[in-house]
Amino acid sequence: MPQVSIGPSRLIFNYRSITAEFYTLIPRLRLDFDVHYALTAGQPAYNLAINFGRSELKVIARGGENLYVGMATPAQMFLMLTPNSSFSSNLYIDLDYYKLSQIEKVREGGDLRAHVDIFFIAELQQQPPVKYPEMGVSFDLRIPKSDWVETILPQLKYKEVSLIELPKIEKPEFGDVATRINEAWKQYSMGEYDKVLTECRKAMEALITVVKNRGFQKEITDEKGKRVVPDWEKALGHKEVGDIVEVFVQKLFGFLAPGSHYGKSINKEDAELAIMNTHALINYVTKKL
Repeated sequence: MPQVSIGPSRLIFNYRSITAEFYTLIPRLRLDFDVHYALTAGQPAYNLAINFGRSELKVIARGGENLYVGMATPAQMFLMLTPNSSFSSNLYIDLDYYKLSQIEKVREGGDLRAHVDIFFIAELQQQPPVKYPEMGVSFDLRIPKSDWVETILPQLKYKEVSLIELPKIEKPEFGDVATRINEAWKQYSMGEYDKVLTECRKAMEALITVVKNRGFQKEITDEKGKRVVPDWEKALGHKEVGDIVEVFVQKLFGFLAPGSHYGKSINKEDAELAIMNTHALINYVTKKL
């Protein structure tokens, strides 16, 4: 059990358990621990005040590295302990589904190994009081795979969320394309679903401009007259794939056109279909060019 010396006495920390917090809108862990103030025999019996500061949760990788997860908030910022007394307390760790997905990568299908740092300031209530500068305790804990997978993760609702890690579009040539698709994601997060389709359409137009500027274009004549369009076969170096992408682009543009949704409001499902397909197509083409 981790402990620190407070003058001639000791402050002992005992980890008890870690569970999922129920009454929360976001994934949250609760770490339970006990604090015991052990007074050395024959010493004056002074109360001890503890002011908790920052605390942190880390996960331990296979190589032994401690990887930071997030801050831990104490349930009680202030404790007053009498000699040889104990107090049960908690730390709360707010998570999100991205952090949980990264923890799962580190866990690699095994037990979850974690590291906790707790920092505090202690003060002996003698006259005059004696304040000890910031000190801390650390302890490692291991959560069995069965507990983490079968109990804690379901309670955190991790399995109910599908987390998609979207590739970042980084080529400078596609700067305007990236700007537009990033704006589409921003509008999606704000619930502005009609604007998502607008930004997706602008992203597609910017993509086609880049493809044409690369020289991948051809002249066609149809009901709209003679015009220059992207040559997807040349751009992608494959006839069948080029034909498929050409049809896909035409259909996607049709879905993104304002007239396709005339008389109905754009909802979340419309925006999801637009932005997922647009981002996937842009990522595919930028990686191929």
